[in-house]
Amino acid sequence: MILVTGGNGFIGMHTTRKLLDAGESVVVGYNNAQREPAIWKDEIGKTVFPERVDTTNAHAVMEAGVKHGVTGIVHLVSPRLGSLSPGQEMKVNIDGLINVLEAARILGVKRVTVASSNSVYGMVPDGPFREENPLYVETNSSIDAFKKTFEVLGLHYGDRTDVEVVMMRISGVFGPLYYSMFSAHSRMTHAAAKGAPADFGGSLTGAPFEDDRSDYAYVKDIATGIQKLQLAPSLSHHVYNIGSGRADSYGDVAAAVKKLVPDAQIQLQSGASGRGKANPVADISRIGEDAGYAPEYTLESAIAEYLEWLKTNPQ
Repeated sequence: MILVTGGNGFIGMHTTRKLLDAGESVVVGYNNAQREPAIWKDEIGKTVFPERVDTTNAHAVMEAGVKHGVTGIVHLVSPRLGSLSPGQEMKVNIDGLINVLEAARILGVKRVTVASSNSVYGMVPDGPFREENPLYVETNSSIDAFKKTFEVLGLHYGDRTDVEVVMMRISGVFGPLYYSMFSAHSRMTHAAAKGAPADFGGSLTGAPFEDDRSDYAYVKDIATGIQKLQLAPSLSHHVYNIGSGRADSYGDVAAAVKKLVPDAQIQLQSGASGRGKANPVADISRIGEDAGYAPEYTLESAIAEYLEWLKTNPQ
């Protein structure tokens, strides 16, 4: 029985599906967002067990673990960016990590996989980014700051206990069931599906530059990587990149959308911003060697499946 904290989040819903596909039963831990996505709705009460788990409450994590006989934990929960004050954000993130790790120790859970991010490479001059790269103490985003903190504290905890703590440096992600619309990939795809101009306002800083590149993976590939790390019989390392293994330009993304929807209205800024990196890709050879992970989707096949899904699941 695997507990997925943040199980009703974007990545969490797909990770639950992949764990079910591997024959596991899953406790879907949620706090505020209670969803029953079609991808596993019919298995609720059989192999899927939604449970309100506020990770800032140590008793709630323990109760869920004892109630369901949890044997593994995937810790994905993360507060929405900008929804809390800096102090509250720190407390929610760190308390949640500590409570999950302590529950794992007490329950005898042998492996906890924790969502880090490839944003920890934010200050590294250029890729390909490898897990052994030295990281900077300085940060350029709150995600970068909290994920580095998770890695330092979480791996130290693992060193002092019998809990195997594994950090997953997850790339940018897009695909079905995505709600925040932080990704320009999703904004272009959704706009094309609706026959509307792509909107890059709100949480984005404007239209991307067509030559800027980023490492984004389809959510099903990310979920597969998480599943493989959680269930691998043994692992040789404690830090793994999970991503697409490539860096696509935003022009490439627009072209993939327009290949399928020729009249898609996508207006990008020409050239490069000058702020991007030449090769911002996270190397995925380690997870390939240790856990047998390889992305299934190309950029084109991911966009095609996403557009097809949006036809019957408009958001």
